[in-house]
Amino acid sequence: MYSNFLLGKLKITEAARMKLNRTPLDLVARHAIGDHGLVTPQELQANSEAMKTADQIVSRYLIDPTDPAQGRVLVVTDESWETTTVKLESEL
Repeated sequence: MYSNFLLGKLKITEAARMKLNRTPLDLVARHAIGDHGLVTPQELQANSEAMKTADQIVSRYLIDPTDPAQGRVLVVTDESWETTTVKLESEL
């Protein structure tokens, strides 16, 4: 897989691990190749700029694509690109 930016150390919060009931490497892969999921147009623009300046990159995906009521999960690469964290959107 080719990544558009460095992911750094991968982390997943306990709440996200429990809710997803798996390690979401598929979501991390989508994040890495620039498929940022359900981000706003403003977030998409910020992500595009962040890839040029090594700033924070955020992706948002449904926990269960068949049941949007389950909520969303975020995949966030920090400002220094040292860590990428998977967490529930409610953990902001």
